[in-house]
Amino acid sequence: MLISSLAQARHNVDVITYSPPSDGGKYITLQQSKTLKQFGFNVGLTSDFAKNPLEYQDALNRRRSGIIDNMITHHVTAAFAFTDWWSLGFDFPMVSYMTFYDPSVAPAAVTKQSLKFKMADLRVETKIRFLDIDRYHVGLSLVPFFYFPNGKEQYFLGNGMWSPGATLVFDTDIANRVFLTLNATYRNYANTQWDGNNTDAIIDDTIGIGGGANVRITDDWAVVGEMWAETVAKNAFKKQLQTPWEFLAGVKFTPQAAKGLNLTLAGGRGITNGVGSPDWRAMLGVNFRHERTPPPVKPVEVEAVVEEKIVITQKIHFEFDRAVIRPISYPILNDVANILKQNPQLKKIRIGGHTDWIGPTEYNQKLSERRADSVRQYLVQQGVEPDRLEAVGYGESNPIADNNTTMGRAKNRRVEFTVIQ
Repeated sequence: MLISSLAQARHNVDVITYSPPSDGGKYITLQQSKTLKQFGFNVGLTSDFAKNPLEYQDALNRRRSGIIDNMITHHVTAAFAFTDWWSLGFDFPMVSYMTFYDPSVAPAAVTKQSLKFKMADLRVETKIRFLDIDRYHVGLSLVPFFYFPNGKEQYFLGNGMWSPGATLVFDTDIANRVFLTLNATYRNYANTQWDGNNTDAIIDDTIGIGGGANVRITDDWAVVGEMWAETVAKNAFKKQLQTPWEFLAGVKFTPQAAKGLNLTLAGGRGITNGVGSPDWRAMLGVNFRHERTPPPVKPVEVEAVVEEKIVITQKIHFEFDRAVIRPISYPILNDVANILKQNPQLKKIRIGGHTDWIGPTEYNQKLSERRADSVRQYLVQQGVEPDRLEAVGYGESNPIADNNTTMGRAKNRRVEFTVIQ
């Protein structure tokens, strides 16, 4: 047996490779691109048991003896959305039980120890959504994150580093039943050899990749599977010790009677003998994902005004100071698209964007143009012929109510559909 110098190392390896997303979602550890709706939140508790996540191995990569034999970890997660496209989240991991052999002690003197209730490194992450999967059926997000070195590195529950990184998330859905995600991660570390007796025991910048699937069986039940790996970038996938690789599969239960509640049960194992890859892992998680439910959208009421306009009684909502249509308005525009498709005799429709008078006139003009064009693009995506639609911005030039009152300004911020042919 080799006598390691781990206890004297300035930095140590972190054995916790399992980390659930702070905002819940459709997968187990992988991220989805979809963010919480504005002012929505998620809280969760995930517990997992890992068997033999860190062991000695010989030159043939066969396990010889354990450093950590059994480990139970709990992750308390929380996330809050400031807008429909931006959220902030936390993962607070704690180990409630671990059987541990001190590798710095001579083999003849080593004894089995058990540790309880030790904190691991805190993870803070933020998610920025670029493509809305609900609208385009493909989604794209960036998840920057940061690890704080509050874990006990002598117990392999942290590496004593301030460690930033980011995950790029691409996902898609097929017929709102099969959901697929792909995560690509880069994480920065200070270069360190954490075991003086093993030249492969290197901490350095890593790259990670993961893929997962969620298949909805019923409204309440889904099966989910995923696989992920992390590897030191400069020796990518060349050294098993530097490349933990794992898969998990299980079920998700999202009862419609308790909207927002989500239960996950899954199990799996490590594929390589990398640090943190267990002989097997089992996990149980529960989270509550609360999102503001918009009031039911009434069917669009349409009337012809001297055969010149299509008048809708509902307001088209945009994200604040942007030209991005909020999901609450999708049903309204879907109904407008259906009306246009059912009335081909309406050959040309002008989409007019209007603002109130708050802000510079030139800025309001450009904002109204962008919002009108966003509505046009959405209707085209719903099957309306592009040559039947033109988008025009009027800025603050055509108010229909008093701009000196809050109610009046709300009325002036509008989208109108005018029949011009």
